[in-house]
Amino acid sequence: MRFKTILTAAALLAAAPAMAQTPPAGRGSNTATVAELAALCATPAGASGYAESNGLCRGFIGGFAQYHAALTQPGTRHRPLFCVPNPAPTGAQAAAAFATWAQANPQAANELAVDGLARWFIATYPCPQPPARRGAR
Repeated sequence: MRFKTILTAAALLAAAPAMAQTPPAGRGSNTATVAELAALCATPAGASGYAESNGLCRGFIGGFAQYHAALTQPGTRHRPLFCVPNPAPTGAQAAAAFATWAQANPQAANELAVDGLARWFIATYPCPQPPARRGAR
């Protein structure tokens, strides 16, 4: 499984220059934006380049989710930012939902893809609030 994650990350890094347009000031040319990731995720199944776009989109989302899960495992000091339900959505469902969110939030278009993805996960899969401690003042 780690090998697949490493391959996905390598593919994202290799494809980033092709996805990049003019980089926003202060960012490198290999930095993907929310709009670029959403465009990959919204590529229709019959379109040319669908397999590559779909793989990059789902790999980016899956890699982010796995990294978050690894950092927030029980016993670590990090609380989860979001809580994906069980069963989790499929890769196709997550890709479509992120693309829809990005379209509904155009103000996020030029943000880093990873920041927008975090916003989407947090808005879509909020964690339950812990119960209030009794007697706390």
